[in-house]
Amino acid sequence: MARPLLCLLLQGAAALAPLQGAARVAPLQGATLGQDAALAPPSPPAVPAAAAPAISVNDARQQLWTALNTNRDVAAAVDRLLGVHQCNYETRAFVEFSLAGAWRLRECVSTKPSREPTKLAALSLERDLVVDEVTQHLAFDGDAVNVRHEFAWRRPRNGDAGILKATCPGTLVESTTRLRTWTLECGAVKHSLHPDGKLTSDAADIVDAVARLAPLELFDPSGTRTDLEYVDPELRLVGVAPGSARGANHVHVWSRDEPWGLAS
Repeated sequence: MARPLLCLLLQGAAALAPLQGAARVAPLQGATLGQDAALAPPSPPAVPAAAAPAISVNDARQQLWTALNTNRDVAAAVDRLLGVHQCNYETRAFVEFSLAGAWRLRECVSTKPSREPTKLAALSLERDLVVDEVTQHLAFDGDAVNVRHEFAWRRPRNGDAGILKATCPGTLVESTTRLRTWTLECGAVKHSLHPDGKLTSDAADIVDAVARLAPLELFDPSGTRTDLEYVDPELRLVGVAPGSARGANHVHVWSRDEPWGLAS
């Protein structure tokens, strides 16, 4: 009887073996998955976008010169220079010294549709008049400022050409809209036409065409207020201040080739 009993015990053990193995394997698999999840490395943090490299005033100034010479992206270059430059022109004597003389208008930065180059070109063709150059002359006499804007014009079809002058008195006052700078306030303007030789065109038509093609705040500066925002021996930026009679938010870019103190 011992052998049959031993056989039954062995058969029972064999029958239980798969169940015990399954019982042993299941907890082990669960623990492995949990450990894998716990040991998984965390996701790497998002890499922030690289900050734009800092730009110096000299670099921004050179970029503006490049934009002016290529006639591309001038407005962006002006914003860049004004963004990095800290305006600090508290000394009136320095401002007078740096502004005096003749400056040539290189650009009038404006968001007004009427100042779009394509529209100005179409108007110039329609009116048969080209404004080749705008020059500003500033002369200081005590507290008074003599302001003169000269517009070099020509009519391609009939050959007329000359200069239109707009003169007015001005005063230099501490700015109330920007810190540490000065504002040029212009008074009543007078115009005079100086043709090269005998004029064959209607004078009033020439004056009206120049008024429409040139920045109005320069053609008729009466009541115009401009803040000095940047100046060096060859480059000057002025912003038309809020409260100005016309041209508010325009930025004028002026240049000259002669050193300070030697300009005519």
